[in-house]
Amino acid sequence: MTGSARPTGAAEVFEQAAASYDRTGVSFFGPFGAELVRRADIRPGERVLDVGCGRGAVLFPAAQATGPTGHVTGIDLAPAMVALTAEDVTRAGLTHVDVRVDDAQQPDFPPGSFDAVLAGLVVFLLPQPRQALRAYARLLRPSGRLVISTFGVQDPAFVAATDALAAHLPADQARPTRPAGPFDDEQAISATMDGAGLAVTSIVEHRVESRFDDVDHWMRWMWSHGGRALLRHLPQDRLPAATADAAEALAAARAPGGGLRLTTEIRITVAVPAGPPDA
Repeated sequence: MTGSARPTGAAEVFEQAAASYDRTGVSFFGPFGAELVRRADIRPGERVLDVGCGRGAVLFPAAQATGPTGHVTGIDLAPAMVALTAEDVTRAGLTHVDVRVDDAQQPDFPPGSFDAVLAGLVVFLLPQPRQALRAYARLLRPSGRLVISTFGVQDPAFVAATDALAAHLPADQARPTRPAGPFDDEQAISATMDGAGLAVTSIVEHRVESRFDDVDHWMRWMWSHGGRALLRHLPQDRLPAATADAAEALAAARAPGGGLRLTTEIRITVAVPAGPPDA
């Protein structure tokens, strides 16, 4: 995709969310990105690719880890996301970081370009995640590693609230039942990586508690990321009732001192090249 092309599908969702993405005062992407980089064991001087970089939750910790003797490239399919993150990079004076429009499904770099490829909460959004992993494996140097994060167990209150919103979708927008996926559990992740020519060295769980002032704050947060994919299909006249039902579902997450608390679990997988990937 070129910078002049109009994003579609998931890219369009994140293009529309770019200005508020990770900017609603909720601790979520930042802690997850920092933990992914910590698990990646990035060393000074290394070359790193951050696929689906968003607003830099992984990019900036990676840049700190490589130091000025290394280099970090962030790619995203949403031009607005890239433009805003590039501005943040410039303001921070990070001359060893660049951000560009490119497709996380098939990054356009020569084989063996990177010591580490990082993908924070993005691979499962891609149309063909297994093919993407094969592409990442080709980009790694022989001693390189791929580090991805995927969702684990979700807070029951969050699941109930999103189900409450989805119940107000028009019939032609109803969410289909999700089949078993390549990242559903550790066994599935290991098998998926193996099929991409990668050997898993570790899978760890990491949890973050996110706090919200109230249901309106939660809804602003939902609009600011992939949750927009659901919300944008809700008719305007159904939003008040949908929000009220979500608030009822979130009652279980109310904190003693006020507000809401939701806990999200992710799995961080580290894998290394294991030989030629499957065809």
